[in-house]
Amino acid sequence: MSLKIMSVASGSKGNCTYIASETTHLLVDAGVGTKRIAEALSKDNVGIRDLDGVLITHEHDDHVSGLQCLAAMGVKVYAHERIMPALVRKAGPVAFENVDFFDAGFLIGDIRIYPFRIPHDTAYPLGYSFECGQSRVSVATDVGHVTDGILSNLKGSQIVLLEANHDTEMLLHGAYPKTLKTRIRGANGHLSNDSAALVATALAGCGMKRLILGHLSEENNCPELAFSTVVAALEKNGFSVNDVAVDIAYQNKCGEIYIAK
Repeated sequence: MSLKIMSVASGSKGNCTYIASETTHLLVDAGVGTKRIAEALSKDNVGIRDLDGVLITHEHDDHVSGLQCLAAMGVKVYAHERIMPALVRKAGPVAFENVDFFDAGFLIGDIRIYPFRIPHDTAYPLGYSFECGQSRVSVATDVGHVTDGILSNLKGSQIVLLEANHDTEMLLHGAYPKTLKTRIRGANGHLSNDSAALVATALAGCGMKRLILGHLSEENNCPELAFSTVVAALEKNGFSVNDVAVDIAYQNKCGEIYIAK
């Protein structure tokens, strides 16, 4: 048994990630429209009505703007009870699946889901790890800073989708107002390329075979810079591209389907 992961969209204008086994099909977040989601799912010969659920990380618009349409099409919505009030205010009335002991992990089909806390300026932000057989993949974006708990949950994942939001120098010298720069760089903001590189080196010796860099800022980052920063850090610590493949998740195009083995 193995898991697939594909970035449908990743960035400040909308986020959505596809996770699947052979029999269970899930989304993490729904920050884009159903047409875009359907087009992405078709790459795996899956339709929206084949989805077994969508898991919500937090209530910001770029993660939930398409949620109500998905729910209206019958897709089950999974969210922590502490997120629900804020989520309803953002996305409108949504029926949630009742999951006892959400924090402890739960099953959807043959995929076990492990939520974990991330620091971000929302009600109760989460990352998720997924397991099926010996396969494990994880999604962690909108991360203000990396905690021991985050690293612990990411370790052992063959594939990780990790935030690399901004280059610090581009952000500092960019056009954003000071208050926004402070928020992004803050403990509950977003992860820089340099921070993502540190996480990459920590995970490289713990089973990770592929790292997908996501949630790149279109104003304060560029794919080439995020990629080179992380690859340079890996090489400095003795890891080549044969040890850990590094990829980019884009805002305006769907990514490849990767299989964790």
